[in-house]
Amino acid sequence: MSLSTPPSEIPSPTDARVANAPAAVQDKENPGGFAHIPALDGIRGLAILLVLIDHLFWANDQTGSAFLNLFAQIRDSTYCGVNLFFALSGFLITTILLRTLNVPHYFRIFYSRRTLRIFPLYYGFLFLLLFLTPVFHFVWNGWQYYYLGYIANLALWRSHVPLNLKFFNITHFWSLQVEEQFYLVWPLIVYRVRKPESLVRVSLIGCVVILSLRIFFVAMKGHPHFTNYYLPYSPTFSCADNILFGCTLSALLQSKWRARTLELAPRFFAICFSLLIMVGIVNHGLAWSGPHHPIQFFIPTFGFTLFGITATSLIALCLLPGRAQTLFSNGFLRFFGRYSYGIYVFHFSISGFMQQSLRTYLYAQTHSKLISVCGEALAAGVLSVLVALLSYHLFEVQFLHLKRFFAYDTPQRSAKATAK
Repeated sequence: MSLSTPPSEIPSPTDARVANAPAAVQDKENPGGFAHIPALDGIRGLAILLVLIDHLFWANDQTGSAFLNLFAQIRDSTYCGVNLFFALSGFLITTILLRTLNVPHYFRIFYSRRTLRIFPLYYGFLFLLLFLTPVFHFVWNGWQYYYLGYIANLALWRSHVPLNLKFFNITHFWSLQVEEQFYLVWPLIVYRVRKPESLVRVSLIGCVVILSLRIFFVAMKGHPHFTNYYLPYSPTFSCADNILFGCTLSALLQSKWRARTLELAPRFFAICFSLLIMVGIVNHGLAWSGPHHPIQFFIPTFGFTLFGITATSLIALCLLPGRAQTLFSNGFLRFFGRYSYGIYVFHFSISGFMQQSLRTYLYAQTHSKLISVCGEALAAGVLSVLVALLSYHLFEVQFLHLKRFFAYDTPQRSAKATAK
């Protein structure tokens, strides 16, 4: 739930090492879907926590303190939570699509379930803002049509046109739009290609093409038509490779290369994560633009690719019994994973509402910038979770229950029902 990643609902794996993992649990609020893999809920929890750190702990990164500067550099790197969301979403969605290729009404079921999970909260919040526009005098300048059409992340030519929603903030909805644009096309590709081995090749070719586009955009950033800051970051054609890496993993695990993939996952993660650490040391964090970052070309090009591979390797690692699976199966991370979508939607607006006043108050009381920043961030985080809880149980779940009308009636599921 990137973000809008689907629940961690995948059919039970057949590999012996994965089969010996803790049993998947059924989600009563996701009827007609597959069972959950607990560790993948924990992956989603880590992703939303990284996003919260990135957005809520924002402050001047030149503090005069070596320790605080280091903390700022780490915070500048936690935007990779979005990359983790993308990879997880690609893995889960592709697994579902491949396992349900022969299910009747393949497209109708997929898009109906996707719509019931994503659209109610997205459009509910958007319509609320439109309703409040006369009260708060919001200035949309036409942006409402791009958000209603789920294409604001592509409207780069309008970056100079202001969107003023006061303390409300929906700029982070770009990642939701990336996923929905991707999933307009991806089920068609999976349905046409069908064979997992062929889908691996298609996914990797897509990753190479997107990396090439990013290299081109970064190399051309001095040109008047390529100056937009977000060009190599937020358009779907610039960042969907992180989704495709997750798609690749799913296809690999349903192919003849399954055993080898699981065997190599720990090595891939160790190598890629170590490379990210080294890049972060050289670059003073993993921020991808700014005067204080010496390798500005690498991060938004090969660095984003490295993010995707690292995230995908971690997902594969969590499918195997071991410390990683145990860590990500804990209740704390799974709690945040369960409510991550609502937290993601609301947190930026909640922080915008309280940031200036609460930070000012805390600084006046403590004369400590660190306490004011951390205190406000923690308060905004707690309130975001509470609002997400209310949203989920009072609003979203009403739509999720409708998924029972769009159940995945797979041959395996039908056989079990008959046996009962």
